[in-house]
Amino acid sequence: MRKKLTFFIILLLISIQIWFFYSIYRYPYLGINLSLSSNEQWVIQSIDRKETPILLDVRIGDVISSVDGRPPDEHITVRKWRALEQADSIQVTRGNEENILVETSVLQSSFSYDILPIVAEFICFLASFLLYTKVGGSKSAIFLAAVFLNIGITFMGLGASVRGDNIGKLLIVNSMTPIPIVFLHFIIVFFKEKGSLVLRSNYLKYLYILAACKAIFSFIIFLPEYVNYSIYRLTSLLTMFMFLIGVLWVIGILIYIFIRYKKTQSYLTTIIRFVIFSLILSFCPIIFLSFIPSLIYGAAPVSSHYSSWFVLIFPLAFAYLIITKQLYDIDVVLRRILFTVIMALAPTLLVTLLDIIFFYNDYSFKKILMLFFTILIALTFFLYSIEHMYTRLERFMFPRKHVLQAALKRISKDLTSTSSFRDLKDLILLDIVNTLQVYGGAIVFKYRDSMETIREGEIDQAAIEQLVSNDTPEEHPELMCFEINRHEEYTSYLIMTRKKSNTRLGLEEVQWLNLIISYLAVSLENVYLIRKLTDKLNRLASQLPDEQEAQDFNWFRKLTFELQERERVRIATDLHDTTMQDLFFLKRKLAAIGEKYPLPADAKESIGSLIEYVEIINVNLRQSCFDLHPYLLQEIGLVRTIEKIIERESYSCPFQIRFDAVGANAIERKDLETKRHLFRIVQELLNNAKKHSEATLVSIRLTSSNGKFWLHYRDDGVGFDPDRLTAPDVGTSGVGMEQLRSRILHLQGHLELDAGRGTGVDLRISFPMKEGMTA
Repeated sequence: MRKKLTFFIILLLISIQIWFFYSIYRYPYLGINLSLSSNEQWVIQSIDRKETPILLDVRIGDVISSVDGRPPDEHITVRKWRALEQADSIQVTRGNEENILVETSVLQSSFSYDILPIVAEFICFLASFLLYTKVGGSKSAIFLAAVFLNIGITFMGLGASVRGDNIGKLLIVNSMTPIPIVFLHFIIVFFKEKGSLVLRSNYLKYLYILAACKAIFSFIIFLPEYVNYSIYRLTSLLTMFMFLIGVLWVIGILIYIFIRYKKTQSYLTTIIRFVIFSLILSFCPIIFLSFIPSLIYGAAPVSSHYSSWFVLIFPLAFAYLIITKQLYDIDVVLRRILFTVIMALAPTLLVTLLDIIFFYNDYSFKKILMLFFTILIALTFFLYSIEHMYTRLERFMFPRKHVLQAALKRISKDLTSTSSFRDLKDLILLDIVNTLQVYGGAIVFKYRDSMETIREGEIDQAAIEQLVSNDTPEEHPELMCFEINRHEEYTSYLIMTRKKSNTRLGLEEVQWLNLIISYLAVSLENVYLIRKLTDKLNRLASQLPDEQEAQDFNWFRKLTFELQERERVRIATDLHDTTMQDLFFLKRKLAAIGEKYPLPADAKESIGSLIEYVEIINVNLRQSCFDLHPYLLQEIGLVRTIEKIIERESYSCPFQIRFDAVGANAIERKDLETKRHLFRIVQELLNNAKKHSEATLVSIRLTSSNGKFWLHYRDDGVGFDPDRLTAPDVGTSGVGMEQLRSRILHLQGHLELDAGRGTGVDLRISFPMKEGMTA
């Protein structure tokens, strides 16, 4: 319904606008106002357009003899509005002179009455459209869009109205009256929405009814037999009076709210001050320079065509604050505007003085004043927008700086999740090398008697060792060395090669690197401590002396596994009780919205897609919860649990998985802790295969023979060098294999490993059938 109404309004406005364009193009604006003399002759009383007397050679006091070859009484604009418009030719009599025939086609379009209203109309409709589409969820934004729509319709009808067009005058009269009413409605809804301030609104319906009655009365202009100039003047004066009373009422309400709440909520009083100030600035010019003089004296010192532009100040300011979400930063915005105006004053005065000096004879005081304010407003707008423009155009004006800043944000975000040397290499160092476009880079840990290096790209290991061999690295022709941090146990460095353009890093890039190093120092310290602690724990957990006193070490291994499982269960429980429940209720709410409201087909399809996406997230979380806490071990046993996880992994793994359990039913009699360890071993083997094996076939076999249980794993992947497991590479934690060894030793088992580079992996694990150490 809302879309249909919007489409109808847009279609109606477009149709009316086409008619107005035709009227503006067909007839030039003359601006000739007439009066009926005592001898029943139509005499020129005033001329609103300054070009008309010059180009048409007509003067005040001339008598209109005929319009388009007919008596002036028969011309519709003369009869209804006492204005001479929509005429192709005019015949005038001046004193004793003969009739003078004037062709109106010599007049061109009026900038003030034709071009400027179209510009204002476009601004209003654009602001209304942006508010309706960008902030359509806010009720106050919808009412502000309606304010813009009313103002835009007023400007739209201006060009046709001054030409005596019935529809144009009807729009002007009926769009101006509801402006203060809709404005008041916006203020009431806005304070309720943004400040939880409830104002009386039950009288609004009577104001809308009053505006509707006046609109019905104004349709009398389409009935020529009943319309005369007095009725038209009455309608115009009533419009101005209602507009004036409405604006003063709104300002009075705001002043009352400000006085009442100025000591309670500071942000609310700030908004009220801004509203009052901008409201006065918007409506005072048109009220005191146009409407009140017209009501009292019948003429205005400043035409409403010019003073009406000030009406845009308040809604445009509010639209800007709402769309940019700076509504509660009004004080900051106002200070920025004031500071920008002060900055713009000096160059504005200079340009104005230069214009006066060089073109003194061409300027009147009015033109000088208009020039000054035009330059001031334009320069203020430019200076205020320059920050936004700089941000938008930075990637084009300063592409290198933009790339460095984007990389800085990306690297600082990655550092928060870095916990291993492999992360340092794959995320941080790789990003630094690619951003700086160097051949290679390295992070070096220098200990008392050894050195560890993480390298990326083309960088010589021997040159790195030579560079950091001294306590204070000397300058190198090809490498640049930056100290990250220095401790008793180690000193760390970041080393960069030359750029791929064979030039050294520039000042801007070195400054960027120093900023990265300040972030990297903290993260590197954490990574080092985590790695050091992990290595010590894994070394303790994987060592089993032959002596009987080795039983003293089992408590530590058992405690480590218990802490791991307890943390896994806690995380799985939290996910199930919070996130998954939230997703369940979200899915129900989305489904209820789709069933409750009569939505279009595309909206229902979007809601259906959202429900499906929520379900996918829910399924993934459920799988993650199972990986963390395999509760099925207790319900269906080890073998069937392994079958289920292999069935699930077979859909996403790049290799084929084969699993069989022959004569392994006896393992189900083992305690839950033992089965959990075996499940974790299978889980770790599959994870390692996915990450590193590049295999096409992985087979897992669970059997029992000779009083032992056997777990046989085999793949046809790239394999690895078993000798390197005892001393993992820098950049790899080796935690997975160490965990595997610890679990096997904890079960009093034995590991046989047959592996080599390019030959795949063959791993056999055995442990006794009799009850071993259990938790």
